[in-house]
Amino acid sequence: MKNEITKGNKNYSFPIEQTYTKEYLQKNFWRCIYTTGEENLHYWVILPQNVKPNKLEPIKISELSLVNIGQYVREDDSPYLEVQVAYEHDKYEMNASDWLKKKLAIMGEEIITERIIKGKSTGNYIDVLCKKNVAGTNIISRYTVLKDYNNRKGGANYFCIKATCEENSYESLSLTLFQIVTNWDLIHKSDWQMAELLTPFMDEFVEPIKFFVPHSWEAKYNTNTGNSFSNYVFEHTIDGKNRGVINCFFYKTDEFENAETLINTQLDRFKIIDDLKLLLTPVEIVEKKDIQNPYITTLYNIVGTLDSDMENFHANVTIAIIKTSKGWYYFESIGPKPNLQNNYWEVNKRCIQIMINSFNNLKFEVR
Repeated sequence: MKNEITKGNKNYSFPIEQTYTKEYLQKNFWRCIYTTGEENLHYWVILPQNVKPNKLEPIKISELSLVNIGQYVREDDSPYLEVQVAYEHDKYEMNASDWLKKKLAIMGEEIITERIIKGKSTGNYIDVLCKKNVAGTNIISRYTVLKDYNNRKGGANYFCIKATCEENSYESLSLTLFQIVTNWDLIHKSDWQMAELLTPFMDEFVEPIKFFVPHSWEAKYNTNTGNSFSNYVFEHTIDGKNRGVINCFFYKTDEFENAETLINTQLDRFKIIDDLKLLLTPVEIVEKKDIQNPYITTLYNIVGTLDSDMENFHANVTIAIIKTSKGWYYFESIGPKPNLQNNYWEVNKRCIQIMINSFNNLKFEVR
């Protein structure tokens, strides 16, 4: 199956199913096994017969915080084709898709189209087609990602593979690029493809509930709540500085008529800052088919920004509200905006995603 994507005035194929025959694949591709360096970096990849190893020693790419551990190029006079495998180690849990998109932004890649693949517990992955002009030539690249726990030093290794050709030969090579980036894996993959262990959280203010939180987040209970609600604050501290906060408020259902009333009550907390600019998207009721957690029937999402020049405060806001037959569960993430200098936004986004996807669902079952 080949999807046709229009970008600007050009059409690009984006195959998502392989149509090469078994006989063609056996004749024209070979299995490359990378065993250089640490065992948890070893991988295999299926490459065309005319694409051979060029550089296999680790090469640090400082501007991307990546280590390139494999470069493969075509060895004949056929159209230019290059494959690269790289990784980065990070202490904190995030979506591999968000991790890669940060790298693409730094590299100046233009995304033509993308395909998100949702893991049960391990977050989102991505298959993405990009374009970049290099010395006057348009280069097309297709990327996919992997993530694996690093059992030697904790955290996770985030991997990407990139298959590249010139734009004028892309259509003839599109199935080859697809074959490469969707047929690779780690040889010694762990049973835990996440950067952190998860800590179970439980509360019984309204009804018994439970969900997971990444281990690096600290939970604090607000004792000044009276009997009308329960409030917990989850903080993410890195090098002694707070890099993200998730406020959780739990209410009985009869406390609010609807989600808008609940949100307005919560946003009154910010009125103490005189010049605060709060910009939020309209409340979105998530369609049931788009809710990954089968134990959630009603979910609301809101995103936006908080800015105050007087307080030198500029933040991203993500709000998720779960409604059950007995309670309202309000999750509000506040932290740095997306940027190219750090991964705080990605880490905060992943934390609230884990909370929602594991809400009364510690086995991460999916709908």
